[in-house]
Amino acid sequence: MPEGPEVQQVLNSLEPKIMGKQIIHVEVYKPKITIPLKSEGRQDVFMFRQRLEGAIFHSLERRGKYLVFHCMQQNSSAIYMVSHLGMTGGFFNITSFDQIPDQYRKHVHIIFTLNNDTQLVYSDQRRFGWVGALTQDEYLAYEPVQNVGPDPSEPDAELRFLENMRKKQNMNKPIKSVIMQPFNVQGVGNIYAAECLFLARIHPLTPVKELSDEKLLELLKHIKETFKLAIELGGSSIRDYVNSEGKKGTFQELHRMYNKKTCPECGGDIENIKIDSRSSFFCPNCQKMN
Repeated sequence: MPEGPEVQQVLNSLEPKIMGKQIIHVEVYKPKITIPLKSEGRQDVFMFRQRLEGAIFHSLERRGKYLVFHCMQQNSSAIYMVSHLGMTGGFFNITSFDQIPDQYRKHVHIIFTLNNDTQLVYSDQRRFGWVGALTQDEYLAYEPVQNVGPDPSEPDAELRFLENMRKKQNMNKPIKSVIMQPFNVQGVGNIYAAECLFLARIHPLTPVKELSDEKLLELLKHIKETFKLAIELGGSSIRDYVNSEGKKGTFQELHRMYNKKTCPECGGDIENIKIDSRSSFFCPNCQKMN
């Protein structure tokens, strides 16, 4: 699943190509992909097309694992195209279908024809991702995006991170579960949780209440530094992930803990346990419970 660094890579590779471009036509091949508001069900394809056709891409941002395309319609109304890539979603700006990586080419669900003779394509093999077109009021009321926690690189990230960690509902929960919740901190998925907890020498089952502020800030520091390096290296391509140019990342070559067998520090066996039904890799020698 694309995590914060991978989504940021998609943004970085896509933004310079589509900003300022106008959407001339929208073709939706899989209506189930247009799901912006779970409470309201699937978005009507006619409404999706109506809101986006004629709109101009104004800016693009990442909110946790969400991509938000800020668009402006010809009547100056703001439209927000929000997307979650799910497990295998991807955007590609192309002039020919041959430019779409093989594993994505058979799973194209939405095509946006732009005014520069290119197409923005959304493809998703497993169809857990989605794309929605929201009005400004809908966007501002969409809690999964609006209520994301701090991005590790934000100036006030330390204060907000500690405030979230110390919330009553988090104190007795395992630290791994808490940092993987997007309303506590942005972009941490299973891969980066394993890597950063190892770097901080924290057992993934440690209750938050047993960690000092200093230890929590050390963990945040590792998240920030790991994200920065992962973005520079194009993210982690474990299975199918590529950026919008079809390029794989190489950060997986630096993984120390995720899906590994032997600890790079002590040489001991890495254990894999289930936490919230997710595989959780850790070294019992280097990451001891208090």
